[in-house]
Amino acid sequence: MREIAPDGITGMPSRTAAYLCRQIAELVKAGSLTPETCQRIYTFCGIRPSDNQWRQFLIPVLCFLGLLSLVAGAVFFIAWNWVWLPKMAKFALAELLIVALSVLVWWRWYSTLARSALLAAGLGFGALFALYGQIYQTGADSWELFRAWLCVLLPLALIARQNSLWFCSWLVANLGFQLYYTTLPASLLDLAVSDNVTRIPTAVLHSYLALLAACLIVREALAWRAITHHPENWLASRWFSRVMAGFLLLLMTTIVAGNLSDWEGANHVTSVTVSWMITLLAGYYLYRYRYVDLCMLTLGVASLTVVGCALIMQLFLLVYDTGDLFLTGALMIFWVLVNGSILLNWQRKLAEKGPIDLVSARLTSLTSTLRQQGLLSASQIEEIKQRGHASDLPWYLRLALSVGGWIAAIIILLLMALVLYAADLLDDPNSATLILPSLLLAVIARGLLRNERDGKHHLGLAWAIAATCGLIFGVLLQIQSSDFSFMMLGSLCALPILAVMAVSMPDRTYRFMAITAMTFFLVLAGYSLARLTLSPTAGHLAVSILVAAVIFLWLGIVSHQLRLQAGPYADAVPPLLYGIPAGLMMLSFLGINAAFITDLFWSAAQFATLQSAMGTGIAAGLMLSVLSQRRNGQPLFSIITLPAALICGAAALFAPGIGLGLWLILMARYQGSPGLLVVSSGFMVLYVIGWYYFLEVTLLQKSLLLLVGGLVLLGLAWEVKKVLPAQIGGARENA
Repeated sequence: MREIAPDGITGMPSRTAAYLCRQIAELVKAGSLTPETCQRIYTFCGIRPSDNQWRQFLIPVLCFLGLLSLVAGAVFFIAWNWVWLPKMAKFALAELLIVALSVLVWWRWYSTLARSALLAAGLGFGALFALYGQIYQTGADSWELFRAWLCVLLPLALIARQNSLWFCSWLVANLGFQLYYTTLPASLLDLAVSDNVTRIPTAVLHSYLALLAACLIVREALAWRAITHHPENWLASRWFSRVMAGFLLLLMTTIVAGNLSDWEGANHVTSVTVSWMITLLAGYYLYRYRYVDLCMLTLGVASLTVVGCALIMQLFLLVYDTGDLFLTGALMIFWVLVNGSILLNWQRKLAEKGPIDLVSARLTSLTSTLRQQGLLSASQIEEIKQRGHASDLPWYLRLALSVGGWIAAIIILLLMALVLYAADLLDDPNSATLILPSLLLAVIARGLLRNERDGKHHLGLAWAIAATCGLIFGVLLQIQSSDFSFMMLGSLCALPILAVMAVSMPDRTYRFMAITAMTFFLVLAGYSLARLTLSPTAGHLAVSILVAAVIFLWLGIVSHQLRLQAGPYADAVPPLLYGIPAGLMMLSFLGINAAFITDLFWSAAQFATLQSAMGTGIAAGLMLSVLSQRRNGQPLFSIITLPAALICGAAALFAPGIGLGLWLILMARYQGSPGLLVVSSGFMVLYVIGWYYFLEVTLLQKSLLLLVGGLVLLGLAWEVKKVLPAQIGGARENA
């Protein structure tokens, strides 16, 4: 049985259309299709949105973001020390927001706005309970707040019938359970890793895990019933089940790995190990043969990989001599790569029956329609079929393989250091000590990456990462300078190494990582150089210009991506499209976590001014790109391009991550990529959470920005509804 799930994101193209357009892009790369025809196909399939599709996308997204921004602003305002305000006024402000949201739900009950308002109201009750505890200091434990919050969220979830509220209820319940044990030195997850897990009563631990498993089983039963009978129902969505399964496996895996690492001790929970094995076997049978779900299989294999590595360490790391260490590392690399090959083998076998997570009949219908419209020929459709579906890896499988590659790369580096230690070459380390072996690794990695076999290609990725790290570390050994000079010189030295390796290694995943690191180190080197050589004002201007240039380059690539994919540098386009914004995300986090990173790595380095320089650069880059594209008659987002750049740029001036995140959400719709939409939304959530602790801006200023921003976003939703047409345009396959 193939998995069928609704898209669940209003205004986004269907999975069938998105998959087919990814295959069509390969025809452009091969020269079988012109970029102009591909652009017409993208428009027909809804990848490139019309004004009507922008309306379908923007109204719910702007309403959702606006309401959540108001709730976050209210939470920030409550956290601010506002002693001068009377108690009743504080409660009135918090309750007024909930009342307003409730009125909105009652007024627009069947609209998307009401569903978002109901979620915002549920989150608002959490802020209200926190305010009550803050004012009266009742002495109640934190878990009691979450218990009361859960009692409000559950009825709302029953009424709303949406996954977001059920997810919030599930999350609050888990947080409440862990906070219930605040008398212990750490959370349940930390205890599972440590030797203190037995301080949790065994019956309670078993009951908690059993309850998590029962919730997952009920959710899965409802999901598959909905998929079979009502595929468009909200219960048919799969993401919540995958989150629940991932969390359950995470807890069980840490406990089982702890049991294996200390099997001679007294702190064992053997029954959990047995339950873990039964869970994996049952999951393999269900999701491999009954209800096919490669994501669930990936989670199970990831758990098996971690436990297997723990078992290898326990079996072979008997004494810390060179032979045992080398054998342990080699076996762990082999185990990681074997599990990765198993996943790729499953993916290929499932793809032979048709695209994963798609209905083959819909794909056939869409290709037939494109042929009738004269957009695809019979030979081009046959070329798409001959390519097969095995090369189209789902995002979760790419993520798992990337993490596995990094783990294997770290082990390879440790083994290389072990060999150098055995040869007495680490007594007086120099650049040649690491660079020469790393060059050898790079040559081997290039050969492996050229091999199409899954195991060898996966091993080549690990060797390529290890070679890159070894080359950079080898160069860093020769740098003797102050903290800030070291950071500047190290970043400058890393850039050519990453550039050469990105060109040399024929792997899209590796190139994405290399472009991400290059973007990060480029701006970091420019920032460090400006701090050392220029005045504060001139340095701020220089870094802003550098960031603006990066933004301008990125949006230029986005605007001309189809023409670039038809040229000699086609393989560089996808890594640049996604690697540059990933590097900017990392820089945004660096700016708001300046104090922590300074204490952790560089005692004298300061990154606080990077935040403002990033914001100015993002705003300038967006405006310059939009004006340039408008002058050339090629705006990305048609009628909304200039207003979007103004709003995102204004937000970036105060909080670079928020402005960048808003633009990435628009970019996700322009690319027709639900994955990018999820990543962008997750980035904004994490950034706002980290921004809460950023000391350069007061909580009052942050709360006012969020409150004003929320009102602006809601106003924009109303404006979009009035300005953009409701029926003009549309996509053939966008449902």
